[in-house]
Amino acid sequence: MTAYIFYLCFGLSFAFLIAILRLVRLKKLKEQYSFLWLALSGVMMVLSLFPYGLDWLAVRLNVSYPPSLLYVLAVLGILFILLHLTVAVSRLTERTTRLAQSAALYEERLRQLEEGRGQEENK
Repeated sequence: MTAYIFYLCFGLSFAFLIAILRLVRLKKLKEQYSFLWLALSGVMMVLSLFPYGLDWLAVRLNVSYPPSLLYVLAVLGILFILLHLTVAVSRLTERTTRLAQSAALYEERLRQLEEGRGQEENK
């Protein structure tokens, strides 16, 4: 592969890094969710600047075709991000359920108090 491809990959990874940082700065993405994206972008930048590092890693892991290792690493990175987001969604779902139950209890208590006050005024 030519050096142009590696520079293009680095440029795209760097643009992705800048986009993530900008989203965090504009408060459209929370910091806790951005760390994995930033790490993935950093790994892609390093691998595009030093493509022989991927070859070295492929030899160490007995992978015969180094670009396939890159795809495996990318899929694993995305799976970690999906797992992290799934845990966050599960936690938020539990909190939403508790909040809805609490609000329903408060509404019922308020209704009972208003009925009690209405009965006192009728006497």
